[in-house]
Amino acid sequence: MVHRLIRAYLFTFALLLCLWVQAGEAAREPVPGLSVEKREKGGVSYMVARVRVDQASLRLYWKDAAGIPYRNFTTLRGALDQKGERLVFATNAGIYARDYTPLGLHVQDGQELEPLNLKTGGGNFFLKPNGVFYVAKGRAGVLSAEDYAAAKPQPELAVQSGPMLLRHGELHPRFIPDSDSRYVRNGVGVISETEAVFVLSEQPVNFNDFALFFRDELGCKDAIYLDGALSGMYAPTIGREDAGLLFVGMFGISVPKAGTDSDRGGR
Repeated sequence: MVHRLIRAYLFTFALLLCLWVQAGEAAREPVPGLSVEKREKGGVSYMVARVRVDQASLRLYWKDAAGIPYRNFTTLRGALDQKGERLVFATNAGIYARDYTPLGLHVQDGQELEPLNLKTGGGNFFLKPNGVFYVAKGRAGVLSAEDYAAAKPQPELAVQSGPMLLRHGELHPRFIPDSDSRYVRNGVGVISETEAVFVLSEQPVNFNDFALFFRDELGCKDAIYLDGALSGMYAPTIGREDAGLLFVGMFGISVPKAGTDSDRGGR
């Protein structure tokens, strides 16, 4: 009896270990259109996620079908898992209001859930010019809020936040090179019309240095700031699996879980 129990225990342990290893290997498999790496500049480490918007299924998330906010990466990952999808990348979207709604434009799956905000006010969001990151028909762009209003694109997803880090290759005029206002920050820029790049600093950095990283290290001409100390990133391909703090909008990329009908191309 004892020997059978031991054998059963060892078999169960080996099976769980095998499943755990397989899950870990799956989490680190390359994802088409997504590349995540760590970079360093000026003593600051950055998480850099390059996304080919014409290949990867970049989406924007806020609430589920019942209108309940996802709030963090863990909840979003669980919801996608129930749909047979595996979350492979996520990061928080733009600045939100005190009532936990996006402070500016939020377009999700082609539907405008919050309108463009051209008002004036205090705080980083209203440090004009602020801007909009959007994806329309497999093409990514970053425009100032005013230029976006004039252009009237019809995006599948769009997020407004501020300030703009870069506009036509120029840093925001209010940035101070030696500023001691240093925080963990994240933002998004465009390398080309088919490639966006999301960046999260792992140490505090000022706006000027953060913008220079986008321009000089990544080759962006246009980029916007997303948020500060509350920022986070989920990137299991390099072993980073943050639970996430309290978010409103979140960018995410998912792929079909192994063995699902969608993974096999359907039936």
